[in-house]
Amino acid sequence: MKIPVIIREPRKISGKTYDDILVYKSDKPITKEGRLQAESLDNIIKQKMKELEFSMNKMGYLNLKNKKGVIKLWYHVGKGINFINDTTIVPREDRKYVWRALYNHAGKLSPGIINERVMYRPMTSHFRYCNIISKYDWNFVESAGNWTAWVEFLDSPAIRDDDRVIDWLGSIQLKAQGSLQDWLRRLTKEIRTSFKNKDTSVFTDDELYNKLNTIFKNVYPDL
Repeated sequence: MKIPVIIREPRKISGKTYDDILVYKSDKPITKEGRLQAESLDNIIKQKMKELEFSMNKMGYLNLKNKKGVIKLWYHVGKGINFINDTTIVPREDRKYVWRALYNHAGKLSPGIINERVMYRPMTSHFRYCNIISKYDWNFVESAGNWTAWVEFLDSPAIRDDDRVIDWLGSIQLKAQGSLQDWLRRLTKEIRTSFKNKDTSVFTDDELYNKLNTIFKNVYPDL
């Protein structure tokens, strides 16, 4: 079942530009029932983001915005939006639109303006990246590098287009955690080089994980 998702966009109507027009996004025709479902989902998102903003402010994490330790804020934001992964709330196929919808209710949690990346490339959404890193142990996330290092990793086409690479990274937590600091950038560079112009979907799970383990061993032979 698909549920339309409400986003707010600037639109020009009769020559006049309006900044906050409600747009229903769906890959299927939108019915009256679908609109009601979309409005219900929008209210859930609004309430969840309001509660999360309050929580992040109370814990002092909002003060980390635009500062060196901001990754702690984004890590906890990622945990706070985990409701998106509940398919009884958001069907998997509609999640791509919800990443965009979060910005409409983000308040002080917003990382910045809604740009082309936000509007047209949902797989690179800031909030999606927050949600991904929140699935790992915090000590592992912190030891890997800062927020920029994680964005560079998740922006890599081979990683962005194949969730198995993200799953694999979780499998090396015990190996990497505590042994190194700021180790993710070197690994990202090697993965990008090794899989440049390659379609990783042709590899079986074992083949892909073996290749990734070999890359890790080449970069960090002492681990």
